[in-house]
Amino acid sequence: MTKIIISGASGQFGRAAAELLLASGPAERLILTSRTPAKLADLAARGADVRFADFDDAASLDAAFAGGDRMLLISTARVGSRVQQHQAAIDAAARAGVRHIAYTSFLNVDRMDNPAIVTLDHRATEDAVRASGLAWTFLRDSQYAEAVGMAIAPLAVQNGRVPGSAGDGRVAFVSRDDCVACAAAVLDGDGHENQAYDLTGPELFTFPQTIALIARMAGTPIEYVRVTDDGMFDYFDSLGVPRHASDDPSAAPIPWSSDDMVTFEQAIREGFLDVRTDCVERLTGRPPRRLEEVLEDYRASWPQPAAA
Repeated sequence: MTKIIISGASGQFGRAAAELLLASGPAERLILTSRTPAKLADLAARGADVRFADFDDAASLDAAFAGGDRMLLISTARVGSRVQQHQAAIDAAARAGVRHIAYTSFLNVDRMDNPAIVTLDHRATEDAVRASGLAWTFLRDSQYAEAVGMAIAPLAVQNGRVPGSAGDGRVAFVSRDDCVACAAAVLDGDGHENQAYDLTGPELFTFPQTIALIARMAGTPIEYVRVTDDGMFDYFDSLGVPRHASDDPSAAPIPWSSDDMVTFEQAIREGFLDVRTDCVERLTGRPPRRLEEVLEDYRASWPQPAAA
């Protein structure tokens, strides 16, 4: 029986992947690792092997990964230190005899001219996985549709306007659920070694079109204001968003730093996310979710429009 490791299994992505794999095969094949294994007690009760693992504590990783054959390496959240965290996990996986690592990456990370700073950590991690000599699969996600419904839409509806520097660049927003399903398919299947999959939604949207969709669904006008990159920094400063990932984000309404988001919009403007593929359907056997479907999941949580 092939043993499958899921790192960060107590997070949203990891738990969802574990649930799919529990539904498709024996629980005994799953090794679920987390810094907080108590959060996985219910999955342990269903037969999964839950283990402590902390990427900042390399000594914890050899035992955590022992006996595993395939591993889902879910990108950690801490920009600036996650390359070291990922390297520790990759090294430990190689020592433990893991044969294949699937990594949650990002579109066009192999383009050196991609201005989005998020690509730096992903590119370095992909390089480290390749250098390990293990088989690899890179799941290169587009922007999550859930981020639109959870973070962008509430502020846009509340304020009645939203600034943007993405211009008319297009994005095929992809549902996190579809990305999870793709990861599960790779871990549960064969023939995915040394492949990179660009995971996108089925439709390309500019940000003005995205805001227009939110406005229609919310039943209120929302103005999309085109600004420069400096204007975006000013906007995020006004919200109390930290400029850098290393700054304190505790008081911010958005869980990202502004240099991350502004360079992300620059990448959209310059066409680096203008990618639409059929990879989700090829891997999962079903079409990817449309942006409007995902937004509908969040619509009830949006604030009342400013005009109200």
